Order: sequence, then structure tokens, then C-alpha cells
Amino acid sequence: MSKSVDDIATKDLLAKLQSLGLSEKEGLVYLALLPRQDVGSSVLIRATGLHGQFVYDALTRLEALGLARHVILNGRKKFSAGSPERILSLVEEKRLSALSVVRQLHRQFAGKHEQSFEIFQGQAAFVANEFAIMEALPEGSTIDVLGGSEDTYVGLFGPELDEFERLRINKRITVRYISTNGNRSYLQVMAQSRRFFEIRVLPESASGVETDIVLNKIVFHLYGDPVVSFVFSNQLIADGYRRFFEVLWGLSSRL
Repeated sequence: MSKSVDDIATKDLLAKLQSLGLSEKEGLVYLALLPRQDVGSSVLIRATGLHGQFVYDALTRLEALGLARHVILNGRKKFSAGSPERILSLVEEKRLSALSVVRQLHRQFAGKHEQSFEIFQGQAAFVANEFAIMEALPEGSTIDVLGGSEDTYVGLFGPELDEFERLRINKRITVRYISTNGNRSYLQVMAQSRRFFEIRVLPESASGVETDIVLNKIVFHLYGDPVVSFVFSNQLIADGYRRFFEVLWGLSSRL
């Protein structure tokens, strides 16, 4: 590969890192760290062409972000890059922080009765959105769920399920679940093992979209590959769905 092509690829990567929140100097130092292991700052100064203080400042910032680490060898700091996967976590943390800010601002928003629509695709986005909704719920709230597959829903959380349930139980969030898949044996286990979890069953089995009614939102989960969640926010329509759910709740049988 020619030097000019290498330079173009590096500039492209650097621009992308800047778009994700790193400064130009932090990006340069991170790119210089990636192919190296346990190197001193002098190596990075030569590799980047930056002044030493800029390199030290960038390393401090990268370590705070989890994109660099150091060890002490012979009394001197030696640096290595953190995994590039950490960038995904940083982006997700910013998204969750943005959601928290949006929720706070929304309380003052003159147009808060307007509607919005979001799509979350893939397991990571599904789990992040479910946590965001749970964190936004006031203590003692209720989530109404119609249809779907509870075992599939639980399975999507993987190792994060315990933390999700801990958050739900600490906030005393009740789930009212109307099953339409007829898997009574599994539902009985769920009813016995999960706190604040009420289950009823419709007489006819059916498959399809799971519908969650929570706050001013209606969430449609499609358990395909990948999983997709459609989140529709509108208080009037959510209230209408909630009244429909109450009718079905009354028609459903207990386990």
C-alpha cells in the first residue's frame, strides 16, 4: 500500500474518531498506540510528531475513557491501547446520557403532547432501550404487556437480566402480562420466581408482535433476527391502548 493511501486511510480514521468525541491529538495518539504494546511516551511523541505535553494530555484523557492503559516498568510508565470495542460502550453511554437529558427537558417542552417514533434494531439496542425505559419509570409504576414470548424477551438480556430485574424490583415496578402463546408451564415458573409480576392467559393461542404499554409509549417488539423494537410516543394513543388492555385483562384467565 502506498504512503498516500496510508495517509488517506489515517485521515479518514482520525476524522471518524473526532466525530465520536475524541480530539485530533487524542485520535493521533490512540492510532499510534494501537499497533504498539507497553511503549514509552517518547515513542509516541516521535510517532505522532506532537509536542510532549500534548501527548501526555492525550494519554491522560484516553486512560480516563478506557482507551489506553499503563504499567510501570523499571520505574517508567509504559502505555498500551485499550480495545477499540470500548468506543461502542462510550457511544452507548453518551446515548443513555442524552436520553436522560431529553427526559428532563421534555417535562418543560411546550409540545410534549406531540408524538414521536423510534426504531431500535439488534440485541444491544433492544437491551439499552429497555433499561432506559425502566430508569425513566417512577417508583410503583406498571408496565402492561400483551402477547409475545416471555422466554425470548428474558433470553435477549443475557447476563444483564439480573441487573434489570434488580432495578425493576427496587423501584417496585409491576408487570401485568397477558400471554397469547399458551406456554402455561413456563409462565407458572415465571409467576412463582419473579416479584411484582402478574400473569393472565387468553383462551386462544396466537403468535405475533409483543406490545408493551408504558408511560406515554407503546412499544412493539418483533422477535426476528435481528430483534426490532418500534417505540411510538403519544399520550392519548397510549391511554387508548391501556383501556383496551384493561378489557383483555378482564377477559383473560388466571394461571
